[in-house]
Amino acid sequence: MNPFLINNYISPEYFCDRESESKTLISNIVNKSNVAFFAQRKIGKTALINHVLYLLQKKKQTAIYIDIYATQNLKELTNILANSIYKAFPENKGIGKRFWEVIKILRPIISVDEITGSPQLSLDITQTKQFENTIPQLLKFLDQQNKAIIIAIDEFQQILNYPEKNVEAILRTCIQQLKNISFVFCGSNQKMMHYIFYNAKRPFYASTSSINLKKIDKTVYAEFIKLQFEKHKFKINTEDIELILDLTDCHTYYTQRLCHEIFARGVKKITTSIVFQTINTIISDNEAIYFQYRNLITPSQWNLLKVIAIEKKLEQPYAQKFIFKYNLGNSANVKRVIEALSEKELIYYNSTIEKPYYEVSDKFLMFWLQHK
Repeated sequence: MNPFLINNYISPEYFCDRESESKTLISNIVNKSNVAFFAQRKIGKTALINHVLYLLQKKKQTAIYIDIYATQNLKELTNILANSIYKAFPENKGIGKRFWEVIKILRPIISVDEITGSPQLSLDITQTKQFENTIPQLLKFLDQQNKAIIIAIDEFQQILNYPEKNVEAILRTCIQQLKNISFVFCGSNQKMMHYIFYNAKRPFYASTSSINLKKIDKTVYAEFIKLQFEKHKFKINTEDIELILDLTDCHTYYTQRLCHEIFARGVKKITTSIVFQTINTIISDNEAIYFQYRNLITPSQWNLLKVIAIEKKLEQPYAQKFIFKYNLGNSANVKRVIEALSEKELIYYNSTIEKPYYEVSDKFLMFWLQHK
């Protein structure tokens, strides 16, 4: 099989590094310290969570993973939590049997997922007050089983988009009372996650440890790439691995995707030409999407997006020298455009380093803009 995974996690064999972050996460979980986990989109956050949960499950610990990115309200959050508990514990024995007895009053409905074919549970309740009470009831039930349980909630910032504005308070009040459940709150929208956990006026303020996920060290990633290719009898030199990592800026998804597509070509001797042919094919396949981006944003936003791509890492967007160089008008205009591009997640502000900078989020889009 292709060793460069882009959509899922299988085992440590296909997972690159993150040893320090894994140890920190596991230590926090074992010591019952909840964690707020911040990461840029597509940098390997979900893979790391699944890696840590995999290691914990190997030690017979119970782990529940919930991705709430697609949820729109408290009702959907409640249903996804109930469904995840249902899947974690078989209903015909032990905790699963007791869980089924608890939720019978909520009229559970079992259906079949049309895509995966797996059973899905939802609760037939309609009143907002019922949902406000149900999540605490579900978590209290788990806590009463006297079993260490880890719940990882991915894209946690989504709760800020719910029409119900008290979800943070409901969760925080409930979590404070739990003794046997550890939480990992993960999010890829830095601004929203900071608002939840770093704002003194919010319920989750000062309630967790924090981890900011950075890019994998270039040397470590290079060794991983070389090993994975060589295990499958591919030949690739150091310079071409460096080229791959330069093109993708060591960003996990884009590095994995480029390597995945190079591997899929099946050419056992990888050359510089193969690397460029592959990235150009990827970009060609995505070009219609890039043109759609252009149609959906204003000319000034598109122009600044191109400029940021050219700069690669833009540290001082409001400096007069920079504004004059690219004829961007004035700093107020640049500020408005940057805010709009950030809101659309076309650019990302890396604020976790000594010299923060803006960059184009999509590395393949960045390459396309640089050469267009």
